[in-house]
This record gives sequence, structure tokens and C-alpha cells, in this order.
Amino acid sequence: MTEAQRLRYLYWRFNVLGVATLVVWNMCIVSSDFFRYEFRNTPFRDNFESVFSILSNTVNLAALCYALYTQPKADHDRRIKNGLLATISVLSTIFLLSVCGGEGWAALTISLLALCVAAVAAAYIQCSIFGIAALLPPCCAEGYMSGQAIAGTLASGAQLITIFLDRGASTGELDHARSKLLPPMDDQWRLRLRTAVYFLVAALFLVMSVVAWTQLNTQLALHPAGGGVQSQDGYARLETDNSGDVDEPSQPSAADVLVTSMLEDSPRLARANQMAFSSTAADVEPRLSVRYQSSRTELQDLALEESHLPIPSADPVDTVPNWLASLGLTNAQQLYKTFAEISPYVYICAIVMGQTLAVFPPLTEAIISSPLSTPRIGNLTAWHFFLFNAGDYLGRLTTQWLSCSSPRVLHGANGARMLLIPAFLLFPTLATSPQAVLVINSDVLFLFLVLLLGWSNGWIATAALIAGPLQASNKELAGSLLGFALCVGLVIGAAASYPLLLMAGIS
Repeated sequence: MTEAQRLRYLYWRFNVLGVATLVVWNMCIVSSDFFRYEFRNTPFRDNFESVFSILSNTVNLAALCYALYTQPKADHDRRIKNGLLATISVLSTIFLLSVCGGEGWAALTISLLALCVAAVAAAYIQCSIFGIAALLPPCCAEGYMSGQAIAGTLASGAQLITIFLDRGASTGELDHARSKLLPPMDDQWRLRLRTAVYFLVAALFLVMSVVAWTQLNTQLALHPAGGGVQSQDGYARLETDNSGDVDEPSQPSAADVLVTSMLEDSPRLARANQMAFSSTAADVEPRLSVRYQSSRTELQDLALEESHLPIPSADPVDTVPNWLASLGLTNAQQLYKTFAEISPYVYICAIVMGQTLAVFPPLTEAIISSPLSTPRIGNLTAWHFFLFNAGDYLGRLTTQWLSCSSPRVLHGANGARMLLIPAFLLFPTLATSPQAVLVINSDVLFLFLVLLLGWSNGWIATAALIAGPLQASNKELAGSLLGFALCVGLVIGAAASYPLLLMAGIS
């Protein structure tokens, strides 16, 4: 296997794991008609999406807090495998629910419990994967983020296809109100069958993702005994920037050769310069031997003066605040230091996700096709879901050619995205009249802005996730911390969506 092939090997397995992380949430979006019918005798028939979103993000954030705090001693292999198996059980449970025909409060309780389990599993998987990807070439983080976007694109695409197959292409009459209608009684079996197929296929894909992780863990194994990816200590040798002294001469391991031969400055799947790498590898042992001898002599000289050296003062970055120390948080110092090193990127991740979730989907889903629009787009809600996810995926792919590590540029892009919020408030909703003065009557412009919202979300978030760990001494913890910031942004955005809906006249 050549180095370029190994790079692709890692990329696509991270891609599969990215899809697996969000597969439950996206299957729930695709099956919204099914859940609306199952909850028809409960008060949550028309607002279960908001209940799902709030519950999922809250549980996910709580689980991420614990996963991040215990990250330095985490067993990543066990966390990821258990998370994938738990997700398979959730998909199997909803599959059985659709087959057996549960409904009402029983179906609501089962669905909410399953969603909580899926949120906890996703938190552990995401925390470990972000930590692992931060120690590898940028293509791994981009592959994982692209996988998450692929999950949304496939789900929204399946939803759009289902609408055309079941109801036919609309001429523009479909609006937000029609999407809330219940299916006819004689179509219940088709609804259950379609939902069962969705969740069964998703469960089978999760089984494949377990195989993908097993292969990936084997490829990244650093010990001859095959211990696999276990903890932060196990990743130490994956660091390609080893500026410290070398204790003894050694030949680079297979994992070292794999990582150092990959392109670190770009996730593009380009061919490695084999000649340059071969000459570098051949020169490793003589340089290590000379360095070892000189380091040993220096250590002997320094040992004579050790007792006379002053005690160095603590680095302000390494000093944890007193209120954290008083709580007995033993890992707080590592978290505080890593946060201080990458804080600009943490804020960027939180802001970009907060901006996105504040308008998508709560506000954008409420926008209807205007009768004054030329042309008029049928099934506007379904199209806008698909275009956002497609744009999000393209934005994450764009980091292969348009990378950015400047916090100032990324903050500027976030500032420019703020203009999209008042723009969406100008489109017609059920609460506004298309004949109003300050209303934009263009379905095409609305879909273009949705595509731009998705693209900028994917590009900014992925660029920050790639650049952030490069500034940290503990790259694994930095990657997990940035993933945590994304989740915090989702919670903030969900809360910010309510005042925006009130501004749009939607209660």
C-alpha cells in the first residue's frame, strides 16, 4: 500500500464514522411524518421537533462535559465501540416501534429515551474522534466533518425523493402548513414500512461503521501487541513535531512512517514525494545517534549545577484558577491550559454553530413560497433542507483547497454571516403577508442564501477544527475541546432561535 493509498484509507474511515455520529438525528428528521402520526394523541404532535432538538442537545452537552473532563485517561477504543453499539440498539428500537405499531404516550416515551441514549453515544464518539483526528493529518478531521454533512445530505435527499414519490411534484402550493398534515389512514402501512426501511438500513450501516473503526484502530496501533488506540499516551508518537530531546536512538516505527509521510499542511489527497521521504528516513538513525550523545553529555554537565538552579515560577497559562482548584477538579489544569492556547478557535466554533442553529431550521423552515416569486419553487421546505446540507458538505470539502488558520479571518467570516439573519427575516412566513413592503418575494434568492449559510457553516467550522490543534501542546485534548465548543454553539443557537421567531411574528 502506497502512502497516498494509506491516506485515503484513513480519510474514508473517518468519513464513515462522521456519518455514524449523526445518523440517528438525521433519520428522525427524515421520519418526521411517522413521528407526527405516532404522537397524534399527545400534546407534542406539532412541536416534537423542538422537543427532540432541545432534549438531544442538552443531553449531548452534559455527556460531552463528562467525556471531555475524563478525556486525558480515556480508553478511546472502548468509548467508540460502545457508542456505536449503543447507536445500533437505538436504531433497532425505533425499527421495532415502526413494525409493531406503537403510538401515543408509549411511543413518545420510547422515542425520547432512545434519543437520549443516542445523544450520549454521539457525545462519547465525537469527543474521542475529534481528539484522535487532531493528532493526524488535517484530512482526517475534514473527513470526519464531511461524513457528518454527508449524513444530513443523504437524509434530506431521501426526504425530497419521498415527497415526489408519494405526493408528486408540487406546482408551488406546498407550504409549511401542508407539511404538518397527517397521512391518510390507508397510507399508514406505507408510512410504517418506509420508516422501518430507513432505520433498518441505518442500523446495517452502523454495523459497517464498527468494522471501519476496528480497521482504523488496527491501522493506528502503536504497539506490537496490537493494543490499538487507547489513551493520550498512546498517541504521543504520532506527533510529527518532536522538538524535545531524544533519550535513545531508534528506528521510526511503521506508524511514524505512515504519519510523517502524509501531507500535514493540506488535506488534499496528493501524491507524496517518495524520494524526499526516503532520503529523510535514511538519515534518521545517524542524526538520532549524534543527538543522543550530545544530549547525554549536556545532562551530565547540568546535573552538577542542578542544586544551584532557581525554582522556576509557574507559567500563568499552567495555573488553574482557584475556584476550579477548590472544587477538586484534577483535570482542570490541562483543560484550562489547552483552552488558553486555542481560545480564539473555541469561540469561532461556538459562534458559527450558534449563528446557524438560530435560523436553521426554526426560522428558515417557517418561510413559505411566495405567490409573487418568479419562478415559484414547489416543496420549498424540503428543497431548503437539501440545499443547506449540500452546501455544508461542500464547505467542508472546500478546506482541501481553501484552508485558513487566521482567527481574524475566521472571525471576520462569522461577522459577515450575521447579515444573513436580518435577510431571512425579510422573507414571507405564515405570519407575514407577501404584499408587505419589507418582504423579499424570491424563492430562488432564499434557496441561494440557505446554500450560502450551509457552505459558510461547513467551511468555518472545519477550518477552525483543523487549525486549532496546531496551536496546542496537547493536540488530542484541543480537538475534543473544539468539538465541545461546537455542541455549546448548538445549545446557544437553539435558545437564540426563540427571540428570532418572535421578531418574525411566529409564536
